[in-house]
Amino acid sequence: MITRGSEAVPGPAVALFEAAVEQRARRRPLQHLTGHQAFWKHDFIVTPDVLIPRPETELLVETALELVRDRPAPLVVDVGTGSGCIALSLAAERPDARVHAVDLSPAALLVARGNAARLHLDSRVTFHEGDLLEPMRPDMGAIDLVVSNPPYVSAEEWATLEPEVRDHDPRLALVPAEGVASLYARLLERAAGLLRPDGVVVVEIGAGMERQVTEAMRQAGLSDVSVRADLQGIARVVAGRRTPTTR
Repeated sequence: MITRGSEAVPGPAVALFEAAVEQRARRRPLQHLTGHQAFWKHDFIVTPDVLIPRPETELLVETALELVRDRPAPLVVDVGTGSGCIALSLAAERPDARVHAVDLSPAALLVARGNAARLHLDSRVTFHEGDLLEPMRPDMGAIDLVVSNPPYVSAEEWATLEPEVRDHDPRLALVPAEGVASLYARLLERAAGLLRPDGVVVVEIGAGMERQVTEAMRQAGLSDVSVRADLQGIARVVAGRRTPTTR
């Protein structure tokens, strides 16, 4: 409006804009109207098949990078990759890393692969369809870092979410069918078994989950458990390390 205010807006553009305003007024997410969301240092294509990347998840990327800063050529696995925003951000920051990304949804993996191609990272990240860490085989090597933003919304909480989230984000990416506690326990136990000694796992959590998840990490045999808060002061990321004595 400031730089081009004297120009006439073409009729078709006006119609598109007014239609978008109407859709937004009906609580359709802005990211589904534009098809894009900025995350970390890149722009990602998003669709209703993937969770819209949230700013607080950037803390997960930041923490993961710090924990593997001194590891040469780390083997990294992103569990529940969705749009691929975490895996691709890590791959871009660490050109020496070997990155794998897993998701249960074929539709989500299609979006993630598209984002990898757009960012010219498709040769750097290997995508797998499967549940949690099941696709990872021992012959792939011991893992340095498991990073995940798993579904952590209960069925009861899901019913109270804002329409932009409840009605448009994929429920599979929000609500684990088996329950939140069971999902984290399975993920952390499996991660502890696949991490190399001194390997780390970093997960995002919902508000009020820090005690539950830190205990699940300890139950899985992980040590040096730490919690980091987001910019709102909410405990958002929990990290743990596999020591040589971990079962």
